[in-house]
Amino acid sequence: MADVDPETLLEWLSMGQGDERDMQLIALEQLCMLLLMSDNVDRCFECCPPRTFLPALCRIFLDELVPDSVLEVTARAITYYLDVSAECTRRVVAMEGAVKAICSRLSGAGLGSRVSRDLAEQCIKVLELVCAREAGAVFEAGGLPCALCFIREHGARVHRDTLHSAMAVVTRLCGKVEPQDKALPDCVEALSVLLRHEDAHVADGALRCFASLADRFSRRGTDPAPLASNGLVSELLYRLSNAAGPGTSATATCSNPKTPPSSSTVTTVPTPEPKSCASVSTIISLLSTLCRGSPSITHDLLRSELPDAIEKALKGDERCALDSMRLIDLLLVLLFEGRSALGRSTTGGPSGPLLPRLRRLDSAGEKSHRQLIDCIRSKDTDALIEAIDTGGIEVNFMDDVGQTLLNWASAFGTQEMVEFLCDRGADVNKGQRSSSLHYAACFGRPAIAKVLLRHGANPDLRDEDGKTPLDKARERVDEGHREVAAILQSPGEWMLPPSQEHKKLETEVEEFTEPKGDPEMAPVYLKRLLPVFCATFQSTMLPSVRKASLSLIRKMVHYIQPELLIETCGSDKTGGCGAMLVEVIANVLDNEYCPWYEYEYEYEYRTTLVLCHYVIALLETSVQHFLNLFSLFG
Repeated sequence: MADVDPETLLEWLSMGQGDERDMQLIALEQLCMLLLMSDNVDRCFECCPPRTFLPALCRIFLDELVPDSVLEVTARAITYYLDVSAECTRRVVAMEGAVKAICSRLSGAGLGSRVSRDLAEQCIKVLELVCAREAGAVFEAGGLPCALCFIREHGARVHRDTLHSAMAVVTRLCGKVEPQDKALPDCVEALSVLLRHEDAHVADGALRCFASLADRFSRRGTDPAPLASNGLVSELLYRLSNAAGPGTSATATCSNPKTPPSSSTVTTVPTPEPKSCASVSTIISLLSTLCRGSPSITHDLLRSELPDAIEKALKGDERCALDSMRLIDLLLVLLFEGRSALGRSTTGGPSGPLLPRLRRLDSAGEKSHRQLIDCIRSKDTDALIEAIDTGGIEVNFMDDVGQTLLNWASAFGTQEMVEFLCDRGADVNKGQRSSSLHYAACFGRPAIAKVLLRHGANPDLRDEDGKTPLDKARERVDEGHREVAAILQSPGEWMLPPSQEHKKLETEVEEFTEPKGDPEMAPVYLKRLLPVFCATFQSTMLPSVRKASLSLIRKMVHYIQPELLIETCGSDKTGGCGAMLVEVIANVLDNEYCPWYEYEYEYEYRTTLVLCHYVIALLETSVQHFLNLFSLFG
């Protein structure tokens, strides 16, 4: 093949009439062999340069009369080029209509013959390689509906690798969908079907797609209710119910929508294999994002079989239990404080669409911005304050790599810088690649994470790799990252600092708004979950699960009313919730009380004091009921 004349090859590739098709096919086969067998890529590219050969290959796809046999070899040749160089991807995208033609060929593939099936598989490979670098071009060419249709109609007839490649295309392209896209309903319907696909890789890919779509809605400040139009929440709860592994079962919805289903309503169904940690984390993160953004989804979720699913998930491994508790942490805020307690967010505000216009400044502006980033890196807080206050730099300015000043400050600046930018209106959730909370988590900065959460940072946003801030914090095990992970495990702790004085002030001010939280379901969840987390605390040996359980118990005791506590605890002095609650306090005081200056024990020491404070306050109104319990446990 070394004797093949490149100019002759290029000339044959341009043929396409009658018998010339045979010459074209021969040239394609020779080109593929040359690219595949070459032991020196640079010399091969000198012989068959992409700048001339790729346009010729793309023109073959633009010819509607080309048979499938020729197109299949053409697509194979394109993949060889794309495998080697990013520049080749740009050349394919630059060829007007080429990507759209490939998508059209994929849509028209009947898979009735071996040739058409091979062509479809090669088209999928080309789209996957292009998506890795230029996903926007494939999305604009209609690649998402093509790939979804291919999986649904032909997934069972192609090789598993091709099926997974098609799902990879869908996953990347879902990150380009906007809430207002007309094709969104069809996309949601297709993904809802794929959630139940027999191939676990495809089903998990559909789950990640929904997480990506929900993230887009969240960043635009749009209600994600359309995502749940085809049973998404029911499927998530089913997966969560089975996250702990075999032996659990999904539950039917209780006939009374106001009451979570009891054990008598359980219906046994076939259970899948236990989900991976990443899958469970995605389920919880997706449910959290849906609840944050949609009042209607929150309303329906609270009246579903969620408590049963949570109780079953708590029996899983450490990550499964912690992620489940993270969802309850958010729901407690929504149940008792309402949506306003989640903090402000300017992501969907009017500044959102205008930010790209602020990226390009004159040379002097760009220079001053670079200098300001140097000031942030060198911890020069005064210089940052002066630049913002004098109007030299817009607080939400985004640089040419998609990072805001708050992104830079969260990664390298001081806590004072972050607080200053937040007070001046910096968008805590902005960032093209990652949010500010992602940077605080990535660099293990707990103090910064707390500031961002207090100013409305969304802990469930995803970065360009589909990871949440908690995912980033868990990637390392040093003290800073562990502290950030602990904070993000219970973000409501920092979004809603407990303040009895503030609470009392709110009740004194008459507001003509909807009731705060969900007064109908709040007592139902307290009565159902308080015993569950008392039992979880007592039964686990994992310090992280004990800590998270204790945090949730403290919050529920804070919110519960004396009458409801008495009703929840019942009259059984040894087996009721009252006994369990008192035993938790006794257990913490007996076993967890160690030198309070150590980080791990300081948290539990403070939590115990708060627990005692609220329980004692309740005992003042129901001494007779609890006095014997405290005597029993010493």
